[in-house]
Amino acid sequence: MKYILYLAIISLFLGGCNKENKTKMISSEGAAAESVYLTHDQHHKPVVVWTEKLNDKLTLYYAISDDDGKSFSRKASIPLTPDVATHAEGMPKVAFKNNGSVIVAYEKKAPTKQNKFAGAIYYVMSNDEGKTWTHEAFLHSDTVAGRSRSYFDIERLPDGEIGASWLDVALNNETRARSVRFAKTTKAKGFTDEILVDSSSCQCCRIDVYTDNSENVFIAYRGLKKGNMGKQIRDMMIATSTDQGASFSSPITISADNWSIDGCPHTGPSLCGNKAGLFSLWYTEGSGTGIYYSQKSNSDNGFSPRQLVSNEGHHPQLSANENTIAMLWEENMIHEGKPNTVIYYRIVKDGIEVQRNMLTPKDANAFVPVVTQSKDGFLIAYLMEKNNHVGVYWTKL
Repeated sequence: MKYILYLAIISLFLGGCNKENKTKMISSEGAAAESVYLTHDQHHKPVVVWTEKLNDKLTLYYAISDDDGKSFSRKASIPLTPDVATHAEGMPKVAFKNNGSVIVAYEKKAPTKQNKFAGAIYYVMSNDEGKTWTHEAFLHSDTVAGRSRSYFDIERLPDGEIGASWLDVALNNETRARSVRFAKTTKAKGFTDEILVDSSSCQCCRIDVYTDNSENVFIAYRGLKKGNMGKQIRDMMIATSTDQGASFSSPITISADNWSIDGCPHTGPSLCGNKAGLFSLWYTEGSGTGIYYSQKSNSDNGFSPRQLVSNEGHHPQLSANENTIAMLWEENMIHEGKPNTVIYYRIVKDGIEVQRNMLTPKDANAFVPVVTQSKDGFLIAYLMEKNNHVGVYWTKL
């Protein structure tokens, strides 16, 4: 019996070592990584996108995997100007059209005396796998300087074009909520056919654009409305398009948390879906603090009552394959007397939790995790600080 127990302990130890060995850094040695993002190309191959700074020069990189996320070999780079935003709620992103065209989108900060949050969203396009790029262009139709346009997301739509949604200027003078807008590419042009989705969004939380297998397009964001006694309520909202982004439904509330807060919490929602329906993961301090998730089945008009994932977590991310959901988030902890941030994950299969564990080591700061599906599980990337150096790391679950 002792011999069997000994073997079990050795197997567990070796398994832990193997998992650690599978975590690799993809960013450059000596450079300071600033953001990370995951997507897929037109062949559904995993793509890691990140920005890093070396000698005060900011560069965006993306690398494509030809073996389902086991390695990343094909790499392209684009120099960025210092005014490009790289924060976790609005980092540069890459999307691939069905015809292979690559779009890189990013936000530039352009503060003025009247508006310190002013900025614009730009994009460039490549039709030769990143060898050459078009001139920089505005993603949105309004190009007046001094206005706020930020916190965007891009996604390949069911028709193979790229859809983009972002927070634009405030249209509600009472709440100062920002407007949510959407535009998409066409075969012959860049982003066109811009439409207004909503005029009641929180000012500084990221948007998530997601398309499901039924060709629906969803935009999730943190809403902003007046509550009792004039207090501001910031709960998650979602709008749906059934016509490739030509129009969107009136938004509905994902969960009536009734979070009353005067400032923006800088943490947006995450969406994913599978055969069971649509799922959302978000952070709130309304009617309880923590990360919650909710589900909307294909036959339901609304989302189910929320379920608590972690009352210590923040900055959640979500992905799904056919019958499994992966949730990731950050948690703060004290390790050997020093504050650190670590990343946790939770795996739910057919509605039942099958794994829940700490992903990153206790003695390193790890933050802004992102996750996407692969053929045999999930691909995860994040920033991690080791020995005063921040790099981009990736692993698989």
